Amino acid sequence: MRAYRVLQAAIVLLLLIAVSIALWAPPTPSAATGLLQVTFLDVSQGDAAWLKTPDGWDILIDGGEESEGPGLVSYLQSHGVTDIEVLVLSHPHADHVGGLIAILENMGVDGAVTNCQDHSSTVYQTFKDLLATKAIPTVCARDGDSLAWGSYISATVVNPPDPLMTAPDPINNNSVVLRISYDTIDFLFTGDIESEAEAGILGRGRTVEAEILKVAHHGSGSSSTTLFLAQVAPEIAVISVGASNPYDHPDPEALQRLRDAGAAIYRTDLHGTIVVTTDGTTYWLEPETSYLYLPLVMKGWPPAP
Repeated sequence: MRAYRVLQAAIVLLLLIAVSIALWAPPTPSAATGLLQVTFLDVSQGDAAWLKTPDGWDILIDGGEESEGPGLVSYLQSHGVTDIEVLVLSHPHADHVGGLIAILENMGVDGAVTNCQDHSSTVYQTFKDLLATKAIPTVCARDGDSLAWGSYISATVVNPPDPLMTAPDPINNNSVVLRISYDTIDFLFTGDIESEAEAGILGRGRTVEAEILKVAHHGSGSSSTTLFLAQVAPEIAVISVGASNPYDHPDPEALQRLRDAGAAIYRTDLHGTIVVTTDGTTYWLEPETSYLYLPLVMKGWPPAP
C-alpha cells in the first residue's frame, strides 16, 4: 500500500511538472503570420534595437557609441543578418548614431529614417556622408507619418513635430518616436525625448499605448512623466543604460513612476541584451541575465516586483 501511495505521489508530481512546463513554454506561432522578434541590445550607455519581422525584414533602431559598432555588426552577422532593410536614427547624439557608422561601412542598407536635423558633431556628419555616398533613400520622419515594413509590421511616427522644436533641448526632444505594431502588440520607441516632447505628443492627441516601452533617455528623471506613462500604460519597460554611468541613469524617481504605471522594468545594465518575441497576440521576454526577475515573462502575468 505504501509503495502504491509513493507511486501516486510521483505521478502527481510529474503531472505538476508537465503543467508547469506547458505554462512556461512560449506559444506556438501561427504558420500564417510567424514571429516578430525585438532585441534590445546591450550597448552600454546608448541605445540599439534590432527588429526581425515575420517576413524577414531586419530593422535597426540606433546603434550606441561608435566604439560599439564592430560588436553590433558582429552580433547581427552571427544571427544571420546580411543586410538592413531599414536603419532608424532617433537623433544625432553620439550614443545613438555612433555604432551606425560601422553598420553603413560593413553591411548593406536599403533605406533610412531620421529626423534630418542639423547637428555639427563629427560622428553625425560621418553618418550623413555615408548615407549620401551610398545613395541610401532617407525619410525625414515627422509626426503623423505612417510606415509599413513588410506585410505585417506598421509604424506610426508620433514625434518630432513639424516644424522641429527649437527649445528646450531641441536635440533630445526632436527624437524620432515610433509606435510599432504587430497585430495587437505594440512597441513604443522614444529615443531621448524629455518631458516637453512627451507633453507635445499628448497635446497632439497621438496614440501611444503600448505593451512594451523603450524608456526615454536611458531612464532620465526629466522623462517618463506620470501623464505620459498613464497614456502608454506599459506592461514592460526596457531601459537601455550603461552600468555605473556618469549621469546616474536610471533616475530613482523615474523608476518609481514606471513601477506606479504597472510596468515590469528590465535594464540592459542588469539584464544584458533583452529579447521580446511576439506572434501578434501574445509575447514573451527573455533577458540575457535573469538578475532579480524571472528569466521569462509572458503577457498577462503580474509585473515583476
